[in-house]
Amino acid sequence: KFAETYRNLNKITKPNLKKIYVRDLFESINQLMQPTLDQKNIALQIVLKDTGITLESDTNLIEQVLINLVVNSIEAVKDKPDAKIILSAYIDSNNKTVINVTDNGTGMPAEVIDKIFIPFFSTKKTGSGIGLSLSKQIMMMHRGNIQIHCVEGAGTSFMLQF
Repeated sequence: KFAETYRNLNKITKPNLKKIYVRDLFESINQLMQPTLDQKNIALQIVLKDTGITLESDTNLIEQVLINLVVNSIEAVKDKPDAKIILSAYIDSNNKTVINVTDNGTGMPAEVIDKIFIPFFSTKKTGSGIGLSLSKQIMMMHRGNIQIHCVEGAGTSFMLQF
């Protein structure tokens, strides 16, 4: 498993950039994740005031980042009675596209936050520890970045800046 995971981490070479609509990206994630969300009684809310927001990105790679983040959020909210994950996007003051994946889950302690982007670090029993390091690598390939804002006990928000 370790070798296969490591190969996947190093397999990505160059993104195939195309202009894509964020609304299409969110719709794709919604369709893909809805059965799991329904089964676990988790609400997915999409907040997109401007449906014309686009990205120059590799759809498959950015979908992978969003899937990783939503799967992590599902894990974080699974025991909450009002479990909710929010996908949102906007254009910031520097004219950059920003996508947020926010949950109302358990949050993480500061010592864990410092390590989450380290390859093979995981707090999950079955986690490989490459989801977030792979996501960071994909964002860097898009000349963007990924940041985390977390309040322990109140939730987590990942911000993808393009």
